[in-house]
Amino acid sequence: MLSDEKGIVWPESVAPFKVHLISLGADEKVQSEALRIYNLLSSKNVDVLWDDRDLRPGEKFSDSDLIGIPYRVVVSTKTVEVNVFEVKGRTDMDASMMTEDELLAKVA
Repeated sequence: MLSDEKGIVWPESVAPFKVHLISLGADEKVQSEALRIYNLLSSKNVDVLWDDRDLRPGEKFSDSDLIGIPYRVVVSTKTVEVNVFEVKGRTDMDASMMTEDELLAKVA
C-alpha cells in the first residue's frame, strides 16, 4: 500500500474495493442508474463501494481520494443525460467520460 498527499493509494491486487461508485444528487434517474451500474459491476465480480451519502461532490471526491480505491466512477445528472460515466483512476490527474462498454473494459 502506498500513499500520497491525498491519502491511501491501494494497488488493485490488494484493494478492498476496485471501484468507488459515487452518485451525486437525489434525482431518481441518477439513483436508478447508479443502482444499475452497481449491480452490473457486481455481476462481473467487481467489488464496488457505493457512496450515496447526501454530501457535496467535493466532500465525496476528497473522501474517495482518502480511501484510495483504484477507480472512482461518478453518476450524476450530467452523465445520465449523455449516457456516460465519469471515471478517474486514483492516481490520474483528470477524469474521463466513458460509455458503459468502455467502463467495463477498464475495470471488469
